[in-house]
Amino acid sequence: MIYIGIDPGKNGSIAQLDEYGEYMKVEKVPTIKLKKTEYDIPEMKNRLLEINEERSFCVIEKAQGMPKQGITSTFSIGKGYGLWLGLLCAVGIPYVEIHPIVWSKALLKGAGGEGKERNYQKARQLFPQWQPKLKKEREYADSLLLAEYGRRIHGNL
Repeated sequence: MIYIGIDPGKNGSIAQLDEYGEYMKVEKVPTIKLKKTEYDIPEMKNRLLEINEERSFCVIEKAQGMPKQGITSTFSIGKGYGLWLGLLCAVGIPYVEIHPIVWSKALLKGAGGEGKERNYQKARQLFPQWQPKLKKEREYADSLLLAEYGRRIHGNL
């Protein structure tokens, strides 16, 4: 069984865990640089096809607009979210959409710190073998935690 976690923003990531939480792959959402950064839709599909096996399950973070967030930013987040949902359906991977408050409440209880740093520290605690090479890769912790959330709820752990 492969559990997939998707943080759907352009700066988001996609993570994979096996049913034991041992095999792990974490990578940036595929994008291309045109006039501005855009989602690389064919590559997004290819990543899901590489992962898809008879037994896979995905948890995708539910997109939502935030107070004081611009219209363009909100639209971009919604675009990526919709692309991922469509691609998951197209390749036949079952999924569940989860609000950030739900998965963070379940996994980050008692974790110190705030925001992305707290998420990173919790991911390192759960998966000490995960060694991000660049500081910006620390933000990929969200997709890893989403995959772990999927492993726990779907695997009845």
